[in-house]
Order: sequence, then C-alpha cells, then structure tokens
Amino acid sequence: MLGAYAKNWIVNIEDISDFVRKQRQNIKSDCAELITARETVYSVFNSEMQQKLRLSAWTE
Repeated sequence: MLGAYAKNWIVNIEDISDFVRKQRQNIKSDCAELITARETVYSVFNSEMQQKLRLSAWTE
C-alpha cells in the first residue's frame, strides 16, 4: 500500500510556505482576507454504504 502511495498516488508536491505565512498574518488581523476550504455535507442515504463507511444516523 505504501509503495502504491509513493509511486502512483502522489501526483504533485508543491511548496505552499508563502501561502501559509500570508494566512497566518490574516489570522492575526481580522481574518477578512483568510482563505479557507469550502466544505459541504455529503449525505449518504444508502444503508449498505452507511454500514461500509460506519456511519450512524443522527436523530433529533
């Protein structure tokens, strides 16, 4: 598995040090310019897939 990861799955390595430095400065200020990842909820309705992923239903 590690061999496949090292040889096949990594397609690019990029130095993002400058980006991280800028984001750190944005956190120290008012965060107005902070860049964050966009996240969305992926709902899994198929019970078989829920079991495979070890998901549990949330009921209120």
